[in-house]
Parts: sequence; C-alpha cells; structure tokens
Amino acid sequence: MIGSILGETLALDIMKVDLSMKKEFLAELKACRKELEKDKTEFSDSKKTITEPQLSSHTWQGSLADSFDRIRGLMKTAYNDISGKQLSDVLSKIDERIKSLQEDIHSLSQEVRSLEKKIENAKREARNKE
Repeated sequence: MIGSILGETLALDIMKVDLSMKKEFLAELKACRKELEKDKTEFSDSKKTITEPQLSSHTWQGSLADSFDRIRGLMKTAYNDISGKQLSDVLSKIDERIKSLQEDIHSLSQEVRSLEKKIENAKREARNKE
C-alpha cells in the first residue's frame, strides 16, 4: 500500500511539473503571438514606403527607371506575401498550438485532481487499517 502511494505521489509530482511547464509555455506563446501581431501591424503600416518617393516620367526615365520600377513591383509583391499570407499562416499555427496547449492543460489539471483524490483516499485507507 505504501509503495503504491509513493509511486502515485511521484507520478503526481511529475504531472504537476509537466502542467507547470505547459502553463509557462502557453504564457510565452501568447506573449509571442501578441508581439508578432504588433509587428505585423507595423509591417503593414510601412508598406507605403515601398512606393516613396513618387517618381514621374518627368523626373525619372530610361532603362534605370524601368528597372527600378520593376524592382519596386517585385518588392510590393513580396511585401504583400509576407504581410498577408506568411504572417497570417504563422499566427494561425500559433493559435492552433495555443488551443492545443489549453486543451492539454485542462486535461492534465483534471488528471492531477483525480490522482490527488486517489492518493488522499489511499492514505485514509492506510490510516484506517492501522
């Protein structure tokens, strides 16, 4: 009986450490998500700098101007991909991981409570047998 209680107590301690680590990771992940969301907004807000300064055909012309305009166009496309799809995909994956961690934490918390009750009952039974 005592060995069983010790084994379950050890398992409980391990579960509590795991729970604590998951909660800490969840907090870090939420902070990371918040920071990334802020960076995404800043990144999107600075999009207009790609097309500045405005260059007209009177101030800028020739093959260098055409090449420069092509580069600007490519930058705008890449910028849209990063700020739109890539960052959104990363945020989506973070959201999925957050949800998964929350579910794990909930489940593990229930297991901890259940094992605590089981240990308490086993201790009570052991005291009653004495």
